[in-house]
Amino acid sequence: MKFYTGIPTVAAFNAVYQSISPSLSKVRYWIGPRRVVCNPLKPKNKFHKNLRRLSAKEEMILCLMKIRLGLLNEDLADRFSVSTTHVTNVITTWFKLLSAVLGTLVFNPSKETVKGNLPPSFQKVPFCDVRHIIDCTEVFIEKPNNITIAAQTWSDYKHHNTAKILVSITPSGMINYISEAWGGRTSDKYVTQHSGFLDIIEPYDKVMADRGFPIQEDLALLHAELLIPPCRRGVSQMSTCDVKKTKQIANRRIYVEQAIRRLKCFRILKYEMPLSLIQHLDDIVRIAAGICNMYPPLPRYA
Repeated sequence: MKFYTGIPTVAAFNAVYQSISPSLSKVRYWIGPRRVVCNPLKPKNKFHKNLRRLSAKEEMILCLMKIRLGLLNEDLADRFSVSTTHVTNVITTWFKLLSAVLGTLVFNPSKETVKGNLPPSFQKVPFCDVRHIIDCTEVFIEKPNNITIAAQTWSDYKHHNTAKILVSITPSGMINYISEAWGGRTSDKYVTQHSGFLDIIEPYDKVMADRGFPIQEDLALLHAELLIPPCRRGVSQMSTCDVKKTKQIANRRIYVEQAIRRLKCFRILKYEMPLSLIQHLDDIVRIAAGICNMYPPLPRYA
């Protein structure tokens, strides 16, 4: 189950399906873009038959396999004995459906809940008030034909066209915020300021990040604090205190990198994404993040 769909257990898969099944009767399947009727005088069939080749549970598995394994539509069509057009219609419909359900697993828990589940490495001052550990990740995308869009998505860091996503986790490793996709050229600071992340910040929160997030002033306006490694500007060598602080933050900030690595286990996000799927990127990331929140905590609690 985990290999093909990403969902950790069969029981968890059945629970997700049970939460979706009440709304399946109201689902309108995507059947492609609307086309102009060639002959408006031709009588229309009043009775539309819903000829589903697969059961709802099979369609859900097909969509999750697309995300987890990154399979081509032709491969999925052969596995499920349907046409590639049918596969496209199914995954387009289920991307929206699964995003609406699994996306609810990505939420910002209360401050009391976060403090009640702090791992041992966060229980001492000044890390006991950390509520968000943030970082940006980039997903490779196919080069757009439009020159302007190609320039907006070009990443000098990855040397490729990418989409950038801001990820925030709690100290326990749970993803509590994930932004929409931005062009790879966008800076980490701009994404943080304009993605809506600052809207979930509460007074006296502490946000842990690396040096690429100079957002002290933005957080200060919200009565929050930023924890980043000390800078080394104008100094040839860091002091002993700064080295110790850098090590302390790096040892705790590594959990957000591990959370991003979990996201990249979904192979559709690991390799170059075709342009035909870019419109579904936000839904795909939300689905993957919701499934990752079903996994055990990242830090050790022993």
